[in-house]
Amino acid sequence: MIPSPYGGRLVERQLGPQEAERLASQVHEFPQLRLETDQVLDAAKIAVGAYSPLDGFMDRATLESVVHTLRLPNSLPWPIPIVLTPPGREAEAVLARLRPGDEVALLDPAGRFFALLHFRESYPLDRTAIARGVYGTTDVRHPNVAALGTMGGVAVAGRVDLVRPPEVPLPELEFTPAETRALFARNGWQNVAGFQTRNVPHAGHEQLQRMALERDDVDALFVHPVVGPLKPGDYRPQVVADAYRAVLREYYPAGRVALGTLSVSMRYAGPRAALFFAIVRRNYGCSHYIVGRDQAGVGSFYKPYACHEIFDQYSVGITPLRYREMAYCTRCGQMASEKSCGHRAEVRAATSQTRVRTALAEGGPLPLEILRPEVAAILRQGDPILGTAVAAWERPVVPAAGPAAPPGDRRPTGPLRTLPAPGG
Repeated sequence: MIPSPYGGRLVERQLGPQEAERLASQVHEFPQLRLETDQVLDAAKIAVGAYSPLDGFMDRATLESVVHTLRLPNSLPWPIPIVLTPPGREAEAVLARLRPGDEVALLDPAGRFFALLHFRESYPLDRTAIARGVYGTTDVRHPNVAALGTMGGVAVAGRVDLVRPPEVPLPELEFTPAETRALFARNGWQNVAGFQTRNVPHAGHEQLQRMALERDDVDALFVHPVVGPLKPGDYRPQVVADAYRAVLREYYPAGRVALGTLSVSMRYAGPRAALFFAIVRRNYGCSHYIVGRDQAGVGSFYKPYACHEIFDQYSVGITPLRYREMAYCTRCGQMASEKSCGHRAEVRAATSQTRVRTALAEGGPLPLEILRPEVAAILRQGDPILGTAVAAWERPVVPAAGPAAPPGDRRPTGPLRTLPAPGG
């Protein structure tokens, strides 16, 4: 059966239209905090239950417990801090006046009111403790450690009510946990394998997905790429979605796959992030979670299979499907890992996205032994990767399928055959 939400209950803190309209008309009466994009997305994910059992941003006791013990104060495993740290002197002035029980209007980077915070407490943020405890390093070459240095120095705790969903790159694919759970139930899927990615599909990932679908205890596959704020070298969200639409439509059984997006900031915390993203997928209704090599790692900060080992230490109520790194063996003529292929490294072509990105950046030929022709064709169009440090997410990509329906009119997508085709 579809697993229960993490912690036993799906948090739902989205306000109804009348209450949202009433608060919007009174927004000038509340203290206001303007947030960065990544924290806007976190607030929304709290409210729709993606981070269940969290119902708000962490207080000091919860943060310290997560950093030092990898558990919430109630002993439930939880690996990643979810904190609100509004930057700037204006925010500091607002925080200095707040008292427990105050209600605070949360604004997005454009100044639009999107959520209400029920203030509990504020406290100084120990960036060094978070860097060491969560990311295992204070090296600013680690992107999340570098990001800690740009955050506000004071964290704000409190429950969150969502007044309106924030803008996201692909709203037609941005489902809530309640929506995906309803989709899985309608399709008769009790055991769904979630797949985490931020890249276009290649042969290595396809092999992992197919091995999951071959299992007797898996009914379907849910491909759920992260499409939050981008860094230089990331694929643009529309490119990732179009590539997956093409591959899933052409090569997968229509009644056993679904595609959605997850608009959150990427956490490159290695094993901790692998556990975190598994918890999130459980909240979306997944019973299994595919874990490849060095999932959510970056550079050489984590051991390649630490993301596998953490599931032996912490149980989060989802079955990890742990797979070794795949490569294309020119002797075997197929994808294989070192567990099933004994040929020397020289005849095995890596499936690293670095090869693809380098070819795109230099205008060279794409490695077609690891890319479907439909994916290669999409990558050859326009500008598939982000090449500068601008905050690209804050200029939402217009979906190729046309304008999305208003949030209140969105419905979960059925089996993949009903997903809009690229440009259709």
